[in-house]
Amino acid sequence: MADPISPEQDSFFQQILSQPAPLAAFDAFKKTQPTYKERTTRGGVLTVVLALLLGLLIWTELREYLYGEPDYEFYVEKHIGKQLQLNFDATIATPCHYLTVDVRDAVGDRLHISDEFKKDGTSFEIGQAQRLQNLKHLTGTSASKVIHQSRQTSKKNRVFPKTAHLVPDGPACRVYGTMEVKKVTGNLHVTTLGHGYLSWEHTDHALMNLSHVIHEFSFGPFFPRISQPLDNSVETTGAHFHIFQYFLSVVSTTYVDARRRVLETSQYSVTDMSRETEHGKGVPGIFFKYDLEPMSVTVRERTTTLFQFLIRLAGIVGGIVVCSDFGFRTYGFVEEYFRERGPDGLKTPIPTSVASPPPPARQPTFATRQRAFSLGKE
Repeated sequence: MADPISPEQDSFFQQILSQPAPLAAFDAFKKTQPTYKERTTRGGVLTVVLALLLGLLIWTELREYLYGEPDYEFYVEKHIGKQLQLNFDATIATPCHYLTVDVRDAVGDRLHISDEFKKDGTSFEIGQAQRLQNLKHLTGTSASKVIHQSRQTSKKNRVFPKTAHLVPDGPACRVYGTMEVKKVTGNLHVTTLGHGYLSWEHTDHALMNLSHVIHEFSFGPFFPRISQPLDNSVETTGAHFHIFQYFLSVVSTTYVDARRRVLETSQYSVTDMSRETEHGKGVPGIFFKYDLEPMSVTVRERTTTLFQFLIRLAGIVGGIVVCSDFGFRTYGFVEEYFRERGPDGLKTPIPTSVASPPPPARQPTFATRQRAFSLGKE
């Protein structure tokens, strides 16, 4: 007869049998839910929307990195200057012999500059010029573009182009040139002989037509490629006595691009007014009244560095991915919540009439089986 198993041996065998099986594998990383791998219309639409949003944000950052954003700084005018360069180029539908150009400033000086400006006989052609109200000038022009346009023309080429259709003693006149004026409020006006200042000659009314095309009107250094508000504008009239008035506010402007290149010039805003008049009740002509503002503006182009661009790009991509994952999980949770509630809004109860399964039968231990074997043997 075999010796009975001691309690110490029984507890030892129970401890061995109760130990769990060794781990075959261990993975602590987060797994993608099976529902995320299903191809659905909702998932496709969400992917397209996120891709478009991500592309838009990346393009915004890339544009700021490549072209920069303008930054405007305003100061009280500190530069002391006595002279200001004025550039003028226009074609008027009146023969050159009968046109006179004058400047009168706030000091009281009157400059007769008809001889300083060059006059070419030509024919009156509108071409691609438009009314001032229809012109679409670029607003918020970047400093890089302005400086690039100014550098496209060398100092030797900063001259007015030749008259396209030169017609000696033609029905129209092209008046153009550059002059220095006092840096105070002034008035540049184009009138006809005998209908402005005192003149020994009187212009025949049949020859008077002040329809005009302005090719260039600017202040400061002459840069033909830089667009100004009055450039390529046209005004026409059928009356012999007509008054055209332009009111300009001139501001000293400094452009600084991303490469720290500097350009000092002047820009202006303009409003216009025109009306017909009768002989003896007004002076027909084209009047440019300019006021110099006591302030200056600096347009500085600010860009991001390559390191800042990469950091912001990584932040955008990471933020979009995290937010989209959070939103998708929240939507799935809400959808599952309402699905459990049912159509009536109440949570589906768990059935209570189902009997619980019987407890599993207790398995005999090794000691119990050994005792039963010993008793049977006896």
